[in-house]
Amino acid sequence: GVLYFQLYGQFWNNGTQLGGLITVLCFFFNHGEATRVMWTSPLRESFSYPFLVLQMYILTLILRTSSNDRRPFIALCLSNVAFMLPWQFAQFILFTQIASLFPMYVVGYIKPRKFQKISYLNMVTFLIYVILRVYKIEAIILKRNEIQKLGVSKLNFWLIQGSAWWCGTIILKFLTSKILGVSDHVSTF
Repeated sequence: GVLYFQLYGQFWNNGTQLGGLITVLCFFFNHGEATRVMWTSPLRESFSYPFLVLQMYILTLILRTSSNDRRPFIALCLSNVAFMLPWQFAQFILFTQIASLFPMYVVGYIKPRKFQKISYLNMVTFLIYVILRVYKIEAIILKRNEIQKLGVSKLNFWLIQGSAWWCGTIILKFLTSKILGVSDHVSTF
């Protein structure tokens, strides 16, 4: 997330690294107006937040350039999907973003074709998100049905699933701490 803020700050300030550094410093030293997403242990919003910053950067890039290159729009679509998947309320933020772009379109700051592309892209992104969410839910239901067809009772199924979750969490924590070189006594803020 910090790298995205650095790049976004540089972009706002015509590519100067000082502008990016000031943006990062303002983000970290603005305790009085921080939201719970910024300063708590990982929540679903915390996993989405870096993708929101990336999405805002890409959208700003699209709004500032006059080229008709498709790559920024594809990147915007991918960042939108990555932003929406971990957090179920992300689409409301994207709706608010489009609602704030609409007055800019009405006044004439955004060309009609560009605003139309961004609006359609958000609709396509939402359809991709819905398909991925439904596929995920169907995969979970099918897996549960396959296990229950094997004759495993519901209690045993939940015990197996809970044990797999617990072991997976411990293994993931161990691997992450080894890869990142973090010891167990270090706490997160």
